[in-house]
Amino acid sequence: MERMILHVDMDAFFASVEELSAPPLRGKPVMVCGDPNGRSVVAAASYPAREFGVSSGMPVTTARGLCPNGIFIPGDPQKYIFTSLRVRKLCQEFTPIVEPFSIDEFFLDITDTAERYGGAFDLADKLKERIRKTTGLKCTAGIGPNKVLAKTASNLNKPDGIGVLSKEDIAEKLHTLPLEKLFGIGEKTKSKLNLLGMETIGDLAKTPPETLKKIFGVVGEMLCRAARGEDDSPVIDEEHQPKAKSIGNEYTLAEDTGQRRRLERALMGLSAKVGRRLRKAGFRARTITVKIRFGNFDTITRATTREQGIRLDHEIFEEARKILRSVRLKQSVRLLGVSASNLTTTCEKQMELFGISCPLKLERVTEAVDRLRDRFGEYAITWGSLVKEGII
Repeated sequence: MERMILHVDMDAFFASVEELSAPPLRGKPVMVCGDPNGRSVVAAASYPAREFGVSSGMPVTTARGLCPNGIFIPGDPQKYIFTSLRVRKLCQEFTPIVEPFSIDEFFLDITDTAERYGGAFDLADKLKERIRKTTGLKCTAGIGPNKVLAKTASNLNKPDGIGVLSKEDIAEKLHTLPLEKLFGIGEKTKSKLNLLGMETIGDLAKTPPETLKKIFGVVGEMLCRAARGEDDSPVIDEEHQPKAKSIGNEYTLAEDTGQRRRLERALMGLSAKVGRRLRKAGFRARTITVKIRFGNFDTITRATTREQGIRLDHEIFEEARKILRSVRLKQSVRLLGVSASNLTTTCEKQMELFGISCPLKLERVTEAVDRLRDRFGEYAITWGSLVKEGII
């Protein structure tokens, strides 16, 4: 039996969730971002905002120039995660094999369940209606024999549509599309392909894989296969997902700075986020990496590895701070990142922390803080210096 994959893509997800919270926003150009008055990018734009040329990833300053009367809203991650989990649960009513592709996209393997609903198209239609009635949100569905074709089908039918791409449709419906319509091709890749004389997905499909591999490495072969509509990657539900290899967070500063005190405060906030994610996932990390991007966009990374794994905010911060202090800052810093890797689930004893032989007490305090955040929100309790710096 040929596989049948369904791709569910929530329409203008963040903006739509905000419109649900505040109905007067409906029909208006809404843009969800970080700090509306600072240096951030648009995370999501409603369809009325897109009519002005606004798109995801665009700097807020650019979006404001295109749409001066637009409504800019700071994002609320907890709200979006809660809604995403609701949508995933609804998807699981139609098949147990559901793979979250991002916070607003899901792949479903409906090979064994489609016929219960009268076929793949009817299943997609019923799922869309179920999501709309339960959450108030609209989504687009794409159906295909693999992930590449299913995702392309949904991309071609946004918003609020249902698309189907079969293997028989590849030559007529896939190969005639411009390169940017193919899953995995961004602006930079498109520009490189254009320089090689390629304009359509069909042009890419005709190119020998060896040629693409020389230019793009392993990614080149993947692009060639995708252009030919080939993809045998399975839909992997949450239970069978591979374990994370690293956990990290980045922060773009409100303004470039070389003041180490401000940079260390930013590192403190990032370390707290990484530590919380480590603890939630049940991991400890032996390697801590700091990413530093300067004002001219030059970027460096430095890492340190310990014998024992760590997971407390203070431990991560101390390692990150040591790395930062070892770097000579020739110019102001634009972005900082902290990541934890070399992960283990082994519970290791650390005999001393900052010269205090009471790791168990610190563990208990940290766990208590985590419980408070779980119940009252991420910023119910935080470091005073982060509030002062405006980092939270």
